[in-house]
Amino acid sequence: MKKRTKILVPVDFSACSENALAFAMQLADKIKANLQILHVPLFYSGIGDNPVSLSMSIHEQVRQSRIQMKNFIEKVTDNVRLSLDKIPTIQTSIELGKVEFTILKEAVSNEVDYIIMGTQGERSTLDRYLGTMASNIVKNAPCSVIVIPENTEFRKKIELGYATDFSEIDPSEIWKVVKLFKPSQPAIKCVHFNEKQVNNADKIKEFKSYLAENAPELNIEFYDLPVNNTVEYMNYFIENQNISMLVMYKPERTFFESIFHKSYTQKMARHVNIPLLVLKQKNNN
Repeated sequence: MKKRTKILVPVDFSACSENALAFAMQLADKIKANLQILHVPLFYSGIGDNPVSLSMSIHEQVRQSRIQMKNFIEKVTDNVRLSLDKIPTIQTSIELGKVEFTILKEAVSNEVDYIIMGTQGERSTLDRYLGTMASNIVKNAPCSVIVIPENTEFRKKIELGYATDFSEIDPSEIWKVVKLFKPSQPAIKCVHFNEKQVNNADKIKEFKSYLAENAPELNIEFYDLPVNNTVEYMNYFIENQNISMLVMYKPERTFFESIFHKSYTQKMARHVNIPLLVLKQKNNN
């Protein structure tokens, strides 16, 4: 039996994570995935070092968190119910610990395929777009991460934009995206922002050859755009081509870092309001 895709959704019961969970539910329904919803309470004892009182306080906070989780999921489910064919299978967990570490630990121990999390987009370097917590999860996660900017709405028709620098690994990563979104038969628009103005005809030919062999049914278009400002044209491309999710591979790569250079990030934060899927090779060790 084929293993179902597993998505981890960290929530803090804020409007931002409510929006991320709504997006995750609709995506899970679309691609037939299971959801694990995680909450990490911010623990404040305020009772000194009495171990009995401390234990009682922890127990009460966990109990309250379970109630909040139940109400939170019911609220989000009610909000998206009419847009779902079927409510996804959901597991919940309340875990104590440092938030970022606990999210990463849960991703490893539960062998999740994707983490979906919301961000309000703090304003400092990479964090200006992703948000402090989200950017740290993207950097350190053992799996791919989908970051949902605040107020993003799920689009039933998925139009994917894959930003490439023609790395040798890109065609196989595009194939992974195809397999993930196959139930929705998305269009994929593979774009290279050609600041160096070089001829990439041979590389595009290689891409097309690989994908024609592995995914002949794929609806994919290639754009090799000579530009002098990648982010400015990326925003134009996203809007002009009606892209609903931007896909990139590995945050540590030079291309990704150049996209989120300080001078670029301010523009991204102001103008890009679509989900970002950061593909990472899953660590199976």
